[in-house]
Amino acid sequence: MRSEKEMMDIIMNKALSDERIRAVTMEGSRANPNAVHDSYSDFDISYYVTDIREFTGDKSWINELGDILIAQFPTDWYSHPYDYGSRDPFAFLIQFADGSRIDLTLADVTNISQEAENKEPRIVLLNKDNFPSLLPLRTEDAFFLRPPEEKEFLDTCNEFRWLSLYISKGVCREELYYAKHAYDVLIMPMFLKMLNWRIGTEHGFRVTTGSSCKYLKRFLSTEEMERFQGIFPDGRYENICRCLFLMYDYFHESAGRVAGHFHFYYDRMEIQRVRQFLEDRFHEKGFFI
Repeated sequence: MRSEKEMMDIIMNKALSDERIRAVTMEGSRANPNAVHDSYSDFDISYYVTDIREFTGDKSWINELGDILIAQFPTDWYSHPYDYGSRDPFAFLIQFADGSRIDLTLADVTNISQEAENKEPRIVLLNKDNFPSLLPLRTEDAFFLRPPEEKEFLDTCNEFRWLSLYISKGVCREELYYAKHAYDVLIMPMFLKMLNWRIGTEHGFRVTTGSSCKYLKRFLSTEEMERFQGIFPDGRYENICRCLFLMYDYFHESAGRVAGHFHFYYDRMEIQRVRQFLEDRFHEKGFFI
């Protein structure tokens, strides 16, 4: 794998040698001093160019950056085709064969004034024309957890309990992926939202758990991290039942603390009744918890 210096030299040499590239910034984890930095960290780079159409019409120029294993163009997708006659931003996601990766965004300088509204961490690597809207930003305030309004809190609690019934239905019917989808895709975001809110109350909402909650272990004790790991089931129905109750109780412990912090209404009766309903349903089908 190429070193960080080698990658940055390639990125900057391209920008310095091409007069059409007027500015370069770096975003993402490498621009955030509190993020994890290792060999897996992408290089999140933005090139600000004089006419983006000269770079999107013929994409072969990205081969100058290295031996490309695979590339993706998410702004030009079957569900939302890119208008190649426009000056809209364009993204190149590039995985190189040596393990390095660049997530490269092209932006037209005609739209550069919009960058003054950007609040995410950013390092300005090159600014040939001294654009005033390109300012370095080292704070991660834009990523901080946000406190809930009471309506959002109540709806999240309601949705969590409602979705738990989907899981029980899938288990009792022995419809494995229906149950797993409800668990992994539908209910888990509700659980993580509540856990994040609880962490936020403990840190004044001046922290972030990162994309997909990847930094959770920074805020959970070793014991609680083990508890968190224990709520993920395998493909056995008995294990899905067991983990559902572990997650159910974990969620409502966190919800109780969030409700207490903000003095929100908290419906303990509904919590108990839904839990008992789940127990009864599983016992009827022979899934003993």
